[in-house]
Amino acid sequence: MDKVIRFGPGQQLAGVLTGPPLPQARPLLLLPSAGLQPRCGPFRLHVELGERLAQHGIRSFRFDLPGVGEAPRLNGCDGRAATLAAIDRLQELEGCADFAVGGICSAADVGWQAAVVDARVSALLMLDGIAFTGPWFHYARAINRLRRLPREWRGMLRRAPDRLRGSDGLGSADFREWPSHADARREFAQLVARDVQQLWIYSGGYTDRFLHPRQFNWAFGAPARSPQVAMHYWPDCDHTYFARAHRDRLLAAVEDWMTRLPTRLGGRP
Repeated sequence: MDKVIRFGPGQQLAGVLTGPPLPQARPLLLLPSAGLQPRCGPFRLHVELGERLAQHGIRSFRFDLPGVGEAPRLNGCDGRAATLAAIDRLQELEGCADFAVGGICSAADVGWQAAVVDARVSALLMLDGIAFTGPWFHYARAINRLRRLPREWRGMLRRAPDRLRGSDGLGSADFREWPSHADARREFAQLVARDVQQLWIYSGGYTDRFLHPRQFNWAFGAPARSPQVAMHYWPDCDHTYFARAHRDRLLAAVEDWMTRLPTRLGGRP
């Protein structure tokens, strides 16, 4: 059921293909390593997801991006280039022409980057993916602060001058590779027009970027309400889904989404 495939410059990168060696109508799911987590994913999330999908005849490919896990750093080969190289190799060896890409955090960013430039990506898995704050974020943050006990307000007031001077510390966006808001809206609309299916889930561990479900429509405009797009906000979950119950919820949601993706015989509709 598992098969190691080497790819990339000099075949120096490797990943694990999971699932039955049979033609599949639904996309093959690519799971790049997330952050500094190796290809198994946080708490073996990618392994479990691959096993679940295999029961439906859907294959997945988990792999380390350059500089993560077992993968060496490669000059001129970043996450996007490595993902596109994986797509090329899987098409060459397995005959796949239809892919879903994504994962948690930076893996979602890589999936986005690949989808924008490669029409073989027909589905995106965005877990704590691109997020722009805006009015709904600030509204939710204000409400959350008002709900705090009075003794917490004093600490907030002491820290206010630092925030006003711009020294509120580094946030998640400082470590991510995102397009500008205008570019993201344009690219999002292009993906919807191309019929790219998208599953977005924001966790409660993303408090510096996402606090209210209406942020999503504000950020991406009318295309965010398209039937190709599903969005959930799970404020009780942390960023890596540490709790078993939360991880099971995520696995079930992704499994259900993958099994419902449009059937595209021959790789494209």
